[in-house]
Amino acid sequence: MQKVAVFAAFTLLLSTGSAFAVSKVVRDACSADYVAFCSNFKVGTPALKSCMREHRHKLAAECIKALGKSSEVTAEDVAQYKRENGK
Repeated sequence: MQKVAVFAAFTLLLSTGSAFAVSKVVRDACSADYVAFCSNFKVGTPALKSCMREHRHKLAAECIKALGKSSEVTAEDVAQYKRENGK
């Protein structure tokens, strides 16, 4: 039940406008990873980005792909993920 509440809060936060400008593609692809690893950080904050970077080796492939195509991560983040995963 708590995970459902956290997911609902996450969805609400992501849909509140440009203050938390995260694309729908990233929201859809990364919501489970956010709940699993970084839900204690506000969406759109440097702390959340740092948390997701720290957990990059655990993120779903769909999330990594969506982040790579967005402005949510840097080219260096994508390159580092590829180096670490032999891709």
